[in-house]
Amino acid sequence: MRYFSIGDGVLRVSALCMGTVYYGTVIPREAAFEQLDCFYEGGGNFLDTARIYADWLPGIPAASEKTIGAWLKERHIRDEVVISSKGAHPRFETMDVPRMGKAELAKDLDESLAALGLECIDLYFLHRDDPSIPAAEILGMLEGFRKAGKIGHYGCSNWTLGRIQEADGEAARRGYEGFICNQLLWGIGDINPAGLSDKTLVAMDSPTFIYHARTQKSAMAYMAGCKGYFSKKRRGLPISPNDLLLYDNPFNDGVLEKLSAWETRFGCGSMPIVLAYIMAQPFPAVPIASFSSPGQLREAMTAADVILPPELVAEIQDSRQYLTGKPQG
Repeated sequence: MRYFSIGDGVLRVSALCMGTVYYGTVIPREAAFEQLDCFYEGGGNFLDTARIYADWLPGIPAASEKTIGAWLKERHIRDEVVISSKGAHPRFETMDVPRMGKAELAKDLDESLAALGLECIDLYFLHRDDPSIPAAEILGMLEGFRKAGKIGHYGCSNWTLGRIQEADGEAARRGYEGFICNQLLWGIGDINPAGLSDKTLVAMDSPTFIYHARTQKSAMAYMAGCKGYFSKKRRGLPISPNDLLLYDNPFNDGVLEKLSAWETRFGCGSMPIVLAYIMAQPFPAVPIASFSSPGQLREAMTAADVILPPELVAEIQDSRQYLTGKPQG
């Protein structure tokens, strides 16, 4: 396993981050423990969760965080694992109404700490933004949580570039550490923005990419595996209508045509190549991936051994739409 330093070296994390959205629900506790053990034994130390994960399903609230907390307690390895969680997500029934008030954020954070069984979350993300609140005010709240020992560091998720720049400027002026990482939608597959069913999600685009490269701000890519689009397409497996709306385009057809040659060149399957693309960026970038079986996980972990050359990464990026602004087709 390779490791990256994120936040200017403040955290040392595995090159692959384990996504845990369905732990304790679709993936029951025993199966989740099996995946977590496999990940840890293979050198993985980075787990990503959120206060609201799988709360849209019947069952126990905060099931993902509670499952991770139970695993940490049972395995006695808290100091060897970096935990990332998120708060400030809107209510599902009112996604257009932000939840960034101090009381709301404090409630989310305290509930996450209780569910995880932790005194401090290593990396705490704001799951969404509230543009009506000045970034300085939001950073002040987060700094308060840091001083109280409830979070080690903090980041943003689904924030626009303009708001990230505002926050970075305020952090520099006030002597705050600021956002050490940006978590956003990103993968080797180009997206059709009209196919995003949740319009509050923010994807990596060209200006944001340039900003990350210039500032060396760390990034975490959710949906880094493109929801299995390429492997399903190649194997003739069903793809959901929503995923087709998001990923069916000429650029991704081209990726599909090249995958066989890349597999031969790098001596691995398509999944490690898809994940290695994120790891090969000119700034610290970690893919988040979820798995339905330990076999999938073991294959994905080999992505850390796949080194894509810079010229191939540049070729991929120069031909896609949402990183270049070029029209597809």
